[in-house]
Amino acid sequence: MHSLALFGLLCGGLMAISWAATTQPPPLIRTLSAGGDIGPQFKFEDQQSRKKEPEDAEFWHKVAMRQLEKTIKQAEKVGEKSYRKKAKNIIIFIGDGMGVSTISAGRIYKGQYLKHGHGEEESLVFDDFPNTGMAKTYNVDKQVPDSAGTATALFSGSKTHYGAIGVDATRSKTNAKTGRVQSIMEWAQKEGKRTGIVTTTRITHATPAATYAHIYDRDWECDTEVPAESVGIHVDIARQLVENAPGNRFNVILGGGMSPMGILNASEVRTTVFEGPTETICERGDGRNLPAEWLAHHANDSVPPVLVHNRRDLLKVNVKKVDHLMGLFRNNHITYSIAREKGEPSLQDMTEVALAVLDRGDDSEGYVLLVEGGRIDQGHHMNYARAALHEVYEFDLAIQTAVNNTNPKETLILVTADHSHAVTFNGYALRGADILGAANSHEKNDPMFYETISYANGPGYWDHLANDSRPQNSSNMWMPLNQFTAEERTAPTYRHLATVPRKDETHGGEDVAVFAYGPGSSLVRGVFEQNYLAYVMSYAGCLGPAKNYDDSCEDHNDHDVYGESNAAVLVAASMPILIGAFAAFLLCVDF
Repeated sequence: MHSLALFGLLCGGLMAISWAATTQPPPLIRTLSAGGDIGPQFKFEDQQSRKKEPEDAEFWHKVAMRQLEKTIKQAEKVGEKSYRKKAKNIIIFIGDGMGVSTISAGRIYKGQYLKHGHGEEESLVFDDFPNTGMAKTYNVDKQVPDSAGTATALFSGSKTHYGAIGVDATRSKTNAKTGRVQSIMEWAQKEGKRTGIVTTTRITHATPAATYAHIYDRDWECDTEVPAESVGIHVDIARQLVENAPGNRFNVILGGGMSPMGILNASEVRTTVFEGPTETICERGDGRNLPAEWLAHHANDSVPPVLVHNRRDLLKVNVKKVDHLMGLFRNNHITYSIAREKGEPSLQDMTEVALAVLDRGDDSEGYVLLVEGGRIDQGHHMNYARAALHEVYEFDLAIQTAVNNTNPKETLILVTADHSHAVTFNGYALRGADILGAANSHEKNDPMFYETISYANGPGYWDHLANDSRPQNSSNMWMPLNQFTAEERTAPTYRHLATVPRKDETHGGEDVAVFAYGPGSSLVRGVFEQNYLAYVMSYAGCLGPAKNYDDSCEDHNDHDVYGESNAAVLVAASMPILIGAFAAFLLCVDF
């Protein structure tokens, strides 16, 4: 009887709870309906009252070291020791703006461009890299980051503010020394390694600049861009490249950007006119010719430095002798590869030459090289999907060159992006459909054809807005795709549709993929803060802050690059001699 009563009480209670749950809206909805801004579970503390550790370089050092410790412990749990392998050389490839949707679309574009079947089954070179991870890209002050803050995280191991280069979140407009952080290039040079940068953007642009510059604002590429309050305090990015280490010690500098460096090609040709804020560039106001100053700086080198301005001269460089090479190939960025101008080198050309100059075999301590496919990002900013995806193909060719020209037992290759973009790969296109075409052209009754690649925002909004071309009695605000000619839609400057009007499309904030190959690549796994990658290179390359995390670098000094001890190598090399001597002994012995 008591048990039945208890059962009834429980059932009644459960029914009451169930009734309450089904008649009351969830807390978030209840809060919103009452006029609140957010649900109670999302109430944040007042920013001013919160006491938290400042997110400076020391903070991010601790974050990265904890990630390194966690990754190594996970490996040791399963008896894995490959993380201890050391890299003599490090190459980091940055596909600027190459988010996951861009990788997927770029892979299909490559297959269709090369006419390798439908396209979806194609592979990019780095698809076959054995280790992958995902990096969180936010800046200290921005949920969706920019290239300056992310490059500082990648190369210096410290996240920072949007727009900051080579300085942490304590940066100052009126004190250039505040918040300075060292880059992987400085770490490498201290270990006697050769160093270089290759980019399709200006060499003073955000990503390459983060390897050598320390400046409050990424836009201060020329002296004319430094504001009055910072003049005499902050030195512009171009000057830092030729005046200060590590930039003035780089063995290779290849890219665009003659104008910030104080030289101009007055007869430069622009066959295809691309638009966007990045197509304008500052000029120096101090009259200085920085490439000439760079040549003078290296005038007493045992081998004269070399300065080139076109592909022909680049490919003629005596790569096995030259110690310092600078190549500046455009006043601004190097032209999108889909519309390459005569005389411009490809990213593949520049990568091949850079590797040949940097690699000195057993006569050197190795090298660290940055290669940036920088115009993927800039194509997306203008909704130039075709130009952006062709840059992915160009980037892939450069990575193939690195794979072909390096020893996987001694070279760590990382491929990643600094951030993503607001680009979507959507719809239900048929297998093998043009990745740059309509997603639903096979659905004849669909009232509106739309493209497989579109953007959340950008200047493509205006290009596709219906205006007077909207069909009668239609609520569709977009111009029908068939209003564009085939010639217009296949042009490098054709913009794909964007749903929010902006003169410049924005970045995307989702995690970016990281692909790794070579010694130390097994440290890339799971999801981690972007600055951790600087510590992967530090630990694997025995340079910088993670060099002495454990004794693996000391052990490496007693091992060759293949992971065999010197004693083991000596024994292996001596075996034929020992066997021969033993055979001779047997012939001489009278049994």
